[in-house]
Amino acid sequence: MEQPSILASVFRKKMAETKDYSMTSEATEVTLYPTQFLNVDFLNGFKTQEMNPQTGTNDEYYAIGIPDGSYITFIANANTGKTTFVCQLAANIVRRFKTSTIFEDSIEAGLTPERRRALSRFSKEEYKTRYIIRDSGVTAENIYQRIKAIHDIKTGDKETYLYDTGHKDMYGDPIVKMEPTVYIIDSLAMLMPEKYVESDEMAGKSMGAASALVISNVFKSLFPMLKEANIILIGINHILEDVNMSMMPKKTSLPGLKQGERVPKGRTATYLAGTMFRMDYMGKLKPDETYHVEGSMVDISLIKSRTSGKKVSTRLIYDFSNGFDPWLSLLRYMQDRKLLFGGGGSLYFEPEKKYRFSYGNFREQILSNKEFRDAFINVVVSYLKQDVEQRDRTVDDLHLDDLMNSEAITSIL
Repeated sequence: MEQPSILASVFRKKMAETKDYSMTSEATEVTLYPTQFLNVDFLNGFKTQEMNPQTGTNDEYYAIGIPDGSYITFIANANTGKTTFVCQLAANIVRRFKTSTIFEDSIEAGLTPERRRALSRFSKEEYKTRYIIRDSGVTAENIYQRIKAIHDIKTGDKETYLYDTGHKDMYGDPIVKMEPTVYIIDSLAMLMPEKYVESDEMAGKSMGAASALVISNVFKSLFPMLKEANIILIGINHILEDVNMSMMPKKTSLPGLKQGERVPKGRTATYLAGTMFRMDYMGKLKPDETYHVEGSMVDISLIKSRTSGKKVSTRLIYDFSNGFDPWLSLLRYMQDRKLLFGGGGSLYFEPEKKYRFSYGNFREQILSNKEFRDAFINVVVSYLKQDVEQRDRTVDDLHLDDLMNSEAITSIL
């Protein structure tokens, strides 16, 4: 018969007496937050299980979206729409939580307040209380101070911010987290430290190298607070030309970069991210062509992830007037997967052949016809789930008894 750990029980009781959230918190399963861009959410998704306390068995479900309490970076060339997409993504994450707020340090001032509010789909009152913008006086050091303030507010009054995720852990107990906060830095390329400190560590370094070192150190110190208070930090960064004066090919400094590309402010501030997306312009869209929007097509690639095993990508439709369109992006997904049949004004998807549409009137139909919308979502999600299953790596369970066998260890190695 298994014996419970006396030390664990005593330790938990002692930590509870401190009434310090940082001392009592324990690791739980990762929670992912959907962004309403389903083809992007499933890129970072995975199939998992939770204990059903009523049956005592494990139920499977798909976790999709952005991981809780994590650091995420988006890298792209100029004019790709990365600031627009991050604004929409952040608003869609916080929308369903009563205390959730977006903080944005807009160093580049890439969006006007009215444009940002329109993209967020917040009312004026919601925008005022849910979206806090700073566009001057931003430094690496005071970003740390602001995130620490958010952390202290949330952990100091945890009951106000805790919520039941609706999922269970391996023991059948509810997974409880703090409601997510999103903090955006736009952009890492423009971020500067408050001052350069003369020290042995800085000696002999250029201004750029010294700046990158300070920023990297600040980011490393943020990580415990992000996880503890469920703060999702999103860093936006540029892809720049990397001039190589040598005749020899230069190795890229980050995954997802091509020959002759680099990201500013040192690789560490970007590489520390657990999730990295790259966005690439794929061509112009005209109002009188396929999707009947003036905009562009953008490829978004998941180039680093701790929840998804492989580098994968999908296409997004960027409407310059209204931002990235989740419905047209799903239509493009179906097109890329060769799952649309017919032609002209009589396109359809299987098995629901009764719904007929064109590229031009698809969005109008999907928004006005709930039956059509539900049928389309069901079909798309079924294929997105297939994508996850195809790329998931199946790993056999290895038990302690097996590992004690030297032959088993040899076979693993």
